[in-house]
Amino acid sequence: MYDQSFCRKTLEREIRKSDFRRIPAKDQAAFKEKLLTLALNAANSYFLPPPHIGTANLLTAFPLEGKTVFGFAKLSDEIVARKLRTNIKRATKVLTRGRSQIVANLQLLLEEGIPYKVYRFDVKSFYESFNRENVLKAVNELPKLSPHSKTLVAAILRNHELIGGYGLPRGLALSAVLSDWLMQEFDSMVAGHDDVFFYSRFVDDIIVLTSAREDSVLFSTWIERILPNGLTLNAIKSDVFSADKRVSPAKAPAIPPHILQFDYLGYSFSVNEPPLNTKVKSGAHARHVVADVASGKIRKLKKRIVRSFLDYATTSNWSLLIDRIKFLTQNFSVYNPKVGGKKLAGIYHSYPQVSQDAKGLKELDRFLRNSILSKTGRVSSMTSAVLNAQQKRQLLSQSFVRGHNKKTFVHFSAARISQIQKCWLN
Repeated sequence: MYDQSFCRKTLEREIRKSDFRRIPAKDQAAFKEKLLTLALNAANSYFLPPPHIGTANLLTAFPLEGKTVFGFAKLSDEIVARKLRTNIKRATKVLTRGRSQIVANLQLLLEEGIPYKVYRFDVKSFYESFNRENVLKAVNELPKLSPHSKTLVAAILRNHELIGGYGLPRGLALSAVLSDWLMQEFDSMVAGHDDVFFYSRFVDDIIVLTSAREDSVLFSTWIERILPNGLTLNAIKSDVFSADKRVSPAKAPAIPPHILQFDYLGYSFSVNEPPLNTKVKSGAHARHVVADVASGKIRKLKKRIVRSFLDYATTSNWSLLIDRIKFLTQNFSVYNPKVGGKKLAGIYHSYPQVSQDAKGLKELDRFLRNSILSKTGRVSSMTSAVLNAQQKRQLLSQSFVRGHNKKTFVHFSAARISQIQKCWLN
């Protein structure tokens, strides 16, 4: 039977290898013992500091991409929060699908030759918009969650409010679990709608495929009405796309008509009618769907290429430049503290569902080639003169297309990755 208690044994299970990253091996045993003592005290006091310390903030806040993100000020409090998250996950039993699985399923359904509509919805200020009182009420009504856990949730939300936070604290793994559970009824209602045959939500990013029989305005209004209290749709980032008729194959040499295009989860999906195939039964044709890297992500990668060359023009650090281009064009492993192990990342592992006939990676290769060889332009004019022929050949050997298709791999230490990413952070 699962143990929800906050004792030394259960808290010890939440300690990860990454927690010792900066601790010398000879000091790790003492560090662990002290960490467990502090975590146990925090859990038993509901995060209240000892009397001789006075008041202390449980959470710290920092800006990130226009939002305020929160984290725990002390590792010992983070340990307690990890255990709390595990307890809530066990009590709610909410299952979530990964990004790659969602994209693969969506790609298959877009190929269907039936009429359909695609709705893209974005929830405005997702974490910040949850009603705190409703969150606490829902937590307190969870029959399988221990009273100790419920009180700890209330303490975290109270501290979040005291430092100016709203709703759920963005950045905490605990908030992700709570929000998924609080959205469960909404998810179930949308997925169960008579006209919906595919529904998925990845945090605040929602996609729905319907039979195209419904009224788009009424359906969108219904979606907003059934959102949890406090949540609203972001009209600017919400849209609807239609494939109003059954598949209509194009006879050669006609170019198959384009039907619709939209972005979702970092991908761009383009749907076209297929060419006519006389070997396929009437009505059995599948639409042609191309999944590509979204234009916003391509712009971000181009900006990183530019900043890499600009930094080289200033520092002349060749090894850092070539490592940055390898980092962008290939694949690597990074330590994931959430699972206590390494995960694969890079151009393939970030976009495994990109179609063979997609153009985004080829566009990035052309941009990289021009950045290396061109003698005009703000960046190229600065770097072309200081790169010798051998360096240019090494840079030209790097390719986004090859890195994706062949899944080429490069090894970097955590410290090197930090150096590589430094010029891209601002």
